[in-house]
Amino acid sequence: MPRGVKKQNKKYGYNVNRRKQWKKARKMPTVKCEQLKNAWDQHKSVHQNLMDMGVASDPNKVLRIPKVHEVMAPQPIEKMDVDKADKSKPLKPHVIDEMMQEASLPYAKRMKLSDPMVKYCIHLMDKYGEDYKAMARDKKNYYQDTPKQIKKKIALFKQMPEQYKKYLEDKKQREEESQMS
Repeated sequence: MPRGVKKQNKKYGYNVNRRKQWKKARKMPTVKCEQLKNAWDQHKSVHQNLMDMGVASDPNKVLRIPKVHEVMAPQPIEKMDVDKADKSKPLKPHVIDEMMQEASLPYAKRMKLSDPMVKYCIHLMDKYGEDYKAMARDKKNYYQDTPKQIKKKIALFKQMPEQYKKYLEDKKQREEESQMS
């Protein structure tokens, strides 16, 4: 005999601001793509706007995954109608061109290690130099990193140009001060 389904007691949320919820639901989402933002027409639907720009509103319709029976028994390829191609021409092709141009720009990586990681690496390098086994036994090695892990962290620190250059300059300054004293 099946067990009865337990009903959840739904309680009214008295402390919820309904007006704020309604406004939040009506608010348009923030679009980060400037090209879409500039070409957007408030009087058209989302589907119509995206069609005008030449962007797919439903990628499942554009890039359809074939069914198993279609793959197993391939059909002869039919020639595409010229009329269908003319109808789907975007009215605002400049949007796609601008998006493609922005996507082709090189992306400058601005990698940076966290301050505690930098301090950790600097402490170990100043104290032990290149002796990774001694670094692994250091009391500041809280996470009990192995010598190989420490070596990788220090190699990563050396790959960060702005942070590593600053370390080298500070080290050079300290050496000059110690020589002058």
